[in-house]
Amino acid sequence: MNARYRWLVSGAAVLVGLFLVGYIAIWQWMFCRVEVPAGYSLLLNYRGPWPFGAMPQAPEGSLVKTDDNGNPLQVGILEAMPGPGRHFFSPLEYRCVFVPDIVIEHGKLGVVTSKVGKPLPAGVYLADNPGERGIRRQVLTPGRYRLNSYAYDVKIVGVSECVGSGGGVRRKEGDALLIPAGYVGVVTNKASNPLTHEEQGIQPDVLQPGIYFINPAEKQVDIISVGFNETTMMVEAAKNRDGTVRREAAPDRGDRLGKTLEADPVYLPGKGIEFPSSDGFTIHLDYTAIWGILPDQAPDVVRHFGTITDVRQKVIEPQISSICRLHGSKRGAVDLLVGDSREAFQTDTAEELERVLENKNLTLLFGLTRHIYVPVEVRDPLQKAKIADELKLTRDQEQLTAKAQADLTEAKAKVVLEERRTKAETGKLVAETTAEGEKKAKEIEAETEKLVAEIAAKTAKISARIKTTIGEAEAKKTELANEAQADRYRQYVQILGGPDAYNKYVFAEGLPDDLRLEVFYAGPGTFWTDLKGFDQVMLGKLVSESVEPRPRKVPASGATPDAGPDRR
Repeated sequence: MNARYRWLVSGAAVLVGLFLVGYIAIWQWMFCRVEVPAGYSLLLNYRGPWPFGAMPQAPEGSLVKTDDNGNPLQVGILEAMPGPGRHFFSPLEYRCVFVPDIVIEHGKLGVVTSKVGKPLPAGVYLADNPGERGIRRQVLTPGRYRLNSYAYDVKIVGVSECVGSGGGVRRKEGDALLIPAGYVGVVTNKASNPLTHEEQGIQPDVLQPGIYFINPAEKQVDIISVGFNETTMMVEAAKNRDGTVRREAAPDRGDRLGKTLEADPVYLPGKGIEFPSSDGFTIHLDYTAIWGILPDQAPDVVRHFGTITDVRQKVIEPQISSICRLHGSKRGAVDLLVGDSREAFQTDTAEELERVLENKNLTLLFGLTRHIYVPVEVRDPLQKAKIADELKLTRDQEQLTAKAQADLTEAKAKVVLEERRTKAETGKLVAETTAEGEKKAKEIEAETEKLVAEIAAKTAKISARIKTTIGEAEAKKTELANEAQADRYRQYVQILGGPDAYNKYVFAEGLPDDLRLEVFYAGPGTFWTDLKGFDQVMLGKLVSESVEPRPRKVPASGATPDAGPDRR
């Protein structure tokens, strides 16, 4: 029993080993392993379960449905695309195709067309929701994308593909800037947008300068220059083969002096403005208008006229020509050449042109009549009269100038004379002032010396008086001090009761404080016996003489008694 059990276990182990080696090591690693390189993804076509079982085919134009775990429920193309890396798919159930990533470079965008999903409703050709077939409204901006090539087509175009009218803007290859500075973009929707509620047609809001990625299948952008532009209608003379100006036939008559007038040039037709004056002369005119388009006017310009060139050719130039002819034909040739009538013509044409352009939603900065070409037979007499008037004015001015020059010379002479007279008077005043100053200085100096002498005499007198007073005060002081000293001694003697008492008092005051007196009895005896203790008495006297005397005591009367003569 044990041997049979071990045999079964060994057989099962062998089968498991064979399964692991055969299925995992050989089948999975060698046949099912798929290495997807960088920049690619894997398109999976599910063939169905193998070897048994069957699944329905996915309808044409749709992707395979999957369960919650991503397992296919139909036979066909899967939407999911594994990216770069190692994957394991059975070749009996899946067919794998490498699909390169879609790379959109700088300055490009991708227009995506969905080939699977339900058809769009009638009248709608842009897909906004997933699962719809057709051109998707959302475009791909620059970057790398992994899209199912069976379900989607991507058309890579430039960002300027949506531009209908470039407005003269020149772009470099790969430039992502759609609208440069100084321009705006007028947007025309080719279809309505239910997400933004924009209707089909030209939009009232313009795009400001910047980078935009716009689907050319959804919108068209007309780039319009905003600001002011200059339009000039200028007369141009015809030229001969040698380059000289071609002129009309010379007039039959000359001027008042008999000089033949020079003929007018022959002007090319269609250049400048030409009209007849009210008195029948042909007038040519140069005119310049500074006009512009503001950003809020750009949509109307595109709606009614088109491009800037169309505005210039269809509006500006025809209106300038028409208005100048209308107002010019009401005036005579002379009125257009000189006087206030020419200024009135300039004002009337500019105001009329501004009103017309404002009605067309355009802006006029100013209109300027630059030059009016009047025929020579009208211009020459006026010019000569004007020259004569100017010559007369010149002569009058020359006479005024000569008179002014003479007055100036006379004034200069007067100035020189007055300068010399002023200089002489100034010298005289300086000399008189200097002498007077010196005299005054001498007088002040003498007066000062006199005052100094008087002050010195008074000072000496005061000094002598001060010395006399001080001497008398010193003598009086000495006298008073001696009298006070004598009076003090007299009072001491009187108080103490006589001269002897005063001397004893002085003697007692002179004794030292630490003096000790001892009285002893020697007894009867001889002279030698009385000398006992003599040494102690002498020693005490020596000590008293070596000690510094105490300060004298002040008597009750407040006067300090004098110790008398020095008793050293």
